[in-house]
Amino acid sequence: MKPSTIIALTVTGTLLGCVPELGPDSTSQQPAKPGALGDLTEDARDEMTQVFTVDSESFNTIEGEEGTLLYLWPNSLVDSDGLLVHGNVDVELIEIYGKGQMLTSNVPTNGLTSSGEIAQLVSGGEFYVNASQNGEDLSLTHPYQLIAPTENTDGPDIEMELFEIEEGPQGADAWVAVGDEPNEPDTDGNQGDRGNVEIVKADTDGGGTSTAYAFLSQEFGWSNIDRWYSDPRPKTTIHVEVPDGWDNDNCAVYLSYDGENTLARFDTYDAATKRFSEHYGLIPIGLEVHVIFMTESEGEWSYAIQETTIVDNHVTVFDNPDDFLETDNQGLIDAISALP
Repeated sequence: MKPSTIIALTVTGTLLGCVPELGPDSTSQQPAKPGALGDLTEDARDEMTQVFTVDSESFNTIEGEEGTLLYLWPNSLVDSDGLLVHGNVDVELIEIYGKGQMLTSNVPTNGLTSSGEIAQLVSGGEFYVNASQNGEDLSLTHPYQLIAPTENTDGPDIEMELFEIEEGPQGADAWVAVGDEPNEPDTDGNQGDRGNVEIVKADTDGGGTSTAYAFLSQEFGWSNIDRWYSDPRPKTTIHVEVPDGWDNDNCAVYLSYDGENTLARFDTYDAATKRFSEHYGLIPIGLEVHVIFMTESEGEWSYAIQETTIVDNHVTVFDNPDDFLETDNQGLIDAISALP
């Protein structure tokens, strides 16, 4: 069995051997107030949000900082009364391709199967798209198209499909395959290719070609290009103990699968045992992972990470607040992105 070892990461993601000992005058970090971690998540999402002002009556091509392309058809936006809007509108885009931004924005890869069980997904990109005019959210009469470069997530995978967020067991959000939902036609009566993710080719500036995922969506909000994670090994449940004073109101625990673009969030907490867990019991025995404890301290992210290999009835313990590291939003993204 590979022993669990606490490691620390600098804000640039470099691995260090240990956390320096605190001096005799140092004090341990105090538990965060309820809701403080959620405030950091909202701030992180605000930082990731790119806003584009476009003409609603024109065909629009929007390109995100990570290479995501968004195509909006002319005269395809309506207000809450169903009336066609005219003039300029604001389009918001969040593009997430790695574990660091998944964590800071709290959009993990927990998927909800058609049988109602939580299972893990491997992501080819997570996206938030919205349009508004004068502060009023708008709706679509024609699907938008999104193009996501596969090079951002280690190349094309033919098993990818489209997922959207819904409320899962225990009240936590989870990704649901769009193909598992009724395929409602748009206002023009077109069924379209809702739920399909295609792999397309595009010419590059250097004269070559690159590949990208492409999908259509009739609704604004969160979308995720995913495939189900699969591992034939026997499964178990993992528990994570946290220090006194920390619980599901002021901290969170995540599980990063080594070698996969997968970040699970533990969706249950037992106040009696002070343990976080996942209620589905589907963690493969022998899986190499990093367990991530997250909280807030004085307006900054505070975290600790343990590298471990899953054993039967696995328990990981975070018991010393002196081991927690504080960093800003970009520092945390860099730290988590440096994990295998």
